[in-house]
Amino acid sequence: MSNLQVLTTERLNKLIDETQTTLVELKAEVARREHLKQEHEINDLDHHMMSAELNLTGIKNFISYLLEQSRKK
Repeated sequence: MSNLQVLTTERLNKLIDETQTTLVELKAEVARREHLKQEHEINDLDHHMMSAELNLTGIKNFISYLLEQSRKK
C-alpha cells in the first residue's frame, strides 16, 4: 500500500469500504470471544462456589464431630 498515489479514487473508496467491513467483523469477533470468556468465568465461579460450599460443610461436620467427642469425655 505504499503507492496510494497510483490507485484510483474508486479503488481507494473500495479499499476503505472493505477495511470498514473487516473492522466491523473483527470487533464482532472480539465481542463474541469476550462473551464466551465471561460465560466460562461464570461457570468456573459456580464450580468454585459449590466446592467452597462442600468444604464449608465438611469443616462444619468436623467441628460438630469434635464437639460431640469432647462432650463424651
